[in-house]
Amino acid sequence: MSANSSSQTIRFSTFEVNLQTGELRQLGQKVRLQEQPFQVLAALLERPGEVVTREELRSRLWPAETFVDFDHGLNAAVKRLRDALGESAETPIFIETLARRGYRFIAPVDGCSGPSGIGISTARERSESGLPRRWYWLSTRNAVLGGLTACALALFFLYFGHSPRPKAGQPVITPVVTNVGEKYTPSLSPDGQHLAFAWNGGAGAQFSLYVKLIGTEEPLRLTKQPSVDFNPVWSPDGRYIAFCRVQKGETGIYIVPALGGAERRVRKTLWEEQEIYRVMMAGGLLSWSPDGKYLAFSDRASRNQATFYIFLQSVDSSEVRRLTAPPRPWGDFNPAFSPDGQTLAFLRASQGVAIYTVPVSGGEEQRVFSDATDHWGLAWTPNGRNIVFANAGWPVNAGWLWKIPLRGGEPERLQFGQDGIEPSIRGNRLVYVRHTANLNIWRRKLNSLVSAGPPDRFISSTRMESGPQFSPDGSKIAFESTRSGAYEVWMCRSDGSGLVQLTHFNSLTGTPRWSPDGQQIAFDSNAAGNTDIYVVDSEGGPPRKLTTDSSSASRSREPWPEIPRKPSSEVVPSWSRDGHWIYFASNRTGSGQVWKVPSTGGPAVQVTHQGGFAALESPDGRFLYYAKGLSVPGLWRIPTNGGEEVEVISSLEAGYWGYWVVVDKGIYYLDTTAKPAIAFFNPTTNRTTRVFDLENRPARWAPGLAVSTDNGAILYTQMDVLDNDVILVENFQ
Repeated sequence: MSANSSSQTIRFSTFEVNLQTGELRQLGQKVRLQEQPFQVLAALLERPGEVVTREELRSRLWPAETFVDFDHGLNAAVKRLRDALGESAETPIFIETLARRGYRFIAPVDGCSGPSGIGISTARERSESGLPRRWYWLSTRNAVLGGLTACALALFFLYFGHSPRPKAGQPVITPVVTNVGEKYTPSLSPDGQHLAFAWNGGAGAQFSLYVKLIGTEEPLRLTKQPSVDFNPVWSPDGRYIAFCRVQKGETGIYIVPALGGAERRVRKTLWEEQEIYRVMMAGGLLSWSPDGKYLAFSDRASRNQATFYIFLQSVDSSEVRRLTAPPRPWGDFNPAFSPDGQTLAFLRASQGVAIYTVPVSGGEEQRVFSDATDHWGLAWTPNGRNIVFANAGWPVNAGWLWKIPLRGGEPERLQFGQDGIEPSIRGNRLVYVRHTANLNIWRRKLNSLVSAGPPDRFISSTRMESGPQFSPDGSKIAFESTRSGAYEVWMCRSDGSGLVQLTHFNSLTGTPRWSPDGQQIAFDSNAAGNTDIYVVDSEGGPPRKLTTDSSSASRSREPWPEIPRKPSSEVVPSWSRDGHWIYFASNRTGSGQVWKVPSTGGPAVQVTHQGGFAALESPDGRFLYYAKGLSVPGLWRIPTNGGEEVEVISSLEAGYWGYWVVVDKGIYYLDTTAKPAIAFFNPTTNRTTRVFDLENRPARWAPGLAVSTDNGAILYTQMDVLDNDVILVENFQ
């Protein structure tokens, strides 16, 4: 690029790029962007509307003699660039991906044409020659200045040095909290100028509360306890923040000054640590009434109950009354006061998660909307006529923000909010968490039972890959993947080649398990509206539904205790060693237990009576091993011919029900007592050995571990990416 073009200031949408200083600004505010993502942006802006190949970008970013994982490096640079611009690959506003070829800048660009060819006319011709008109309206105000020529407009901007501002009423989307680490439950102050949120500080399981002035970078840390603090809600005058805390012996609702100071507990609650991570992502447990008189919160009525109710507590007198009455064993979560304080909206876990409202004074509950998906957070629009909510499912990549009228009607998908959860609204500002994850299957060779070779990212994509299982002869691997859109069962050769999609339900389908002869694969799916067990030939063909309990209605493999659901769900199958039975987990009796059904079909038989989930027979068929879902740690076993259950491993963390496998001489399992690692338990010596540390975090609620029949290789699922940023939407209507 010539010196003339490199000195240009280039503008598109609300952004301004200075190619000479390497700076990106939005509405005058500097946007942090690393060197490689900036170089990608500069290369695309040199030729707007044209394809810049991956090879061209490679030569620009890395010298010829550099040895680097080019594909991973370029993908990471483009993702960071998209994050800075507030867009995603699925719904591009600025950068279009051309599979296996390269990228193209598709938004209109303002700047005088020079040697690089950058100019308004290029972008304008692109819009008129086939670019969807929605991108044109989202990214320029040219229509307002239609009487001006392209060069005159460019000269106007260059002369006055002003960034183009969005058309009146047009949403402006900006990442507002992008610190490394997990951020949840953002909450705007009453005047919309400050943002409170929970953040783990970059790593770890503890979360503190932070507050920042929107438009500034550094947040103020409000809480500093070794706890999980989340769900901040503001008092109407903006002086105080109430929040939820989970800490041994100190769990409850607290209030702290919004600018920092002494905190005080105003309510002791019965929340449990193992369930809070899911509840925190689902939107929270707390709301403060607009008149400042009440706190609405979700909790159990007693410690021995699973059901969550919505309660109202007087801020002055601490008097508490129950407001909702969910049918057992369901629960109510995420309370939110309407702007006038007369109505409370909340989420009810049932067949999916439904949105309900109830008068604050008490009265009949009204269902606003329900479907078969989860709703992770909700917020009222300022006029009180609509509710904004998030549709999502683990791990949230299918999420989006929607709006529905309070009095009923069809939900409307917002033009922004992909991967969005936990909306919060004040005036014309909306914030939400953009949450994405990437699971991949890794492999290590086993040198011995307690020694492994280096890691190899074995089955990977930009989507979800999990639940690997070796075929009995070791020649193939079955696994679950979202690479086709929804979770489906896939298969490949043992070296990772020859990928084949076995199921095409376009629904939550997975946890494949091979029959002992390798001819069939059992799996679970909610394709028929209920979650049931199916069997398919390993060479392909139509699947056969095995379980037939008509009360099946749950749609998720997430164990039931943390957010109770209507019975029943039949999930996570496995075969007996003789191939005559298929075990599965079901809550058809009201609690999660292990059942078995003849592999050729027939009535199911209950196996466990004290809880059970994800069962596997030992290689000799003498014992049945199983976990107990999300809320109960440990690994258990009972004799297959009947007898008392025995806890075998107590350190298997609750929720990681898929991270263990029984082999001839012991059990491989996930050990999280220190850094997450795969450990081997030898029952003969009663000794546990750490075999290797994980490179990244394990994936809770996912099937995650497999060992080849010759004990020569181990496969494990890792969460290689967990990104969540807080996004600000200006001019929200």
